Amino acid sequence: MYFAVDDGAHSHPKIMQATNAAIGLWVRVGSYVAQHLTDGHVPGVVAKAYGTPSQARKLVEVELWHAHGHTCPRCPQPRPGDYFMHDYRESGNLARADVKERRAKDAEKKRRQRAGSSTPPPPPPGQMPFDEEPPPGDEDAPPEDAPRPPRRTAPAMAGIPAGWEPSRDDVHAANTARTDAGRDPLTANQVDAVTRKFVRRMTEERRVAAEWGGRWRQWAETERPDQPQQGGVVVHLPAGRAAGGPVSTADKRAAEAFALAARLRAERNA
Repeated sequence: MYFAVDDGAHSHPKIMQATNAAIGLWVRVGSYVAQHLTDGHVPGVVAKAYGTPSQARKLVEVELWHAHGHTCPRCPQPRPGDYFMHDYRESGNLARADVKERRAKDAEKKRRQRAGSSTPPPPPPGQMPFDEEPPPGDEDAPPEDAPRPPRRTAPAMAGIPAGWEPSRDDVHAANTARTDAGRDPLTANQVDAVTRKFVRRMTEERRVAAEWGGRWRQWAETERPDQPQQGGVVVHLPAGRAAGGPVSTADKRAAEAFALAARLRAERNA
């Protein structure tokens, strides 16, 4: 997901009136709102974690944010202590319902592909399938001595490396899917345990693949970790960092924000 910022925002009157620090908070929280599908609602605890009270007040003052009790007729009323991003949908950001519908369609497509029931669509009218000879007498057919286009080659398939680890995007995608399905997201220790089990199973079954991130995400979305959480925090690991490494303060704050979004979604769906 993304948070939409217009290319003319740098000279917009509201942006000009706000401080650079307040605009930094606006952009950072905007990406949080887009990632966690809050439809423009800003939890107060997230605003406090990412900025200062004076920066939040400045955003309310220039009407980039609305506090509880605002009079804007186009924007919903946030709860006391929370905020709402003015004209969130009208600024080009996707609604939660649209994103959920798109994800459901993608999940159904993947399910059919895994079941082997999907078939390639037919070529458009007048267009020949790849590498098929043109019919005799076709005026647009290339000369017989014309070089043929190179054939498509499939990515090389190989077994999983012994020290393979998921990327940050893999961990985030798996935790998002688990949260949407009502499951607890994985802690750093659980990511490590799930990955070891995944690598061991793929090695024992002599599985091969061109890319292992997608298979790991499918595994982690429904896997029940062998190791309990033991009070750990949910983190999104940077690519290349060991899954059991130390957790920084920034990672903990991001984990708390992620857990808060999961709770808010559960409350809205209740």
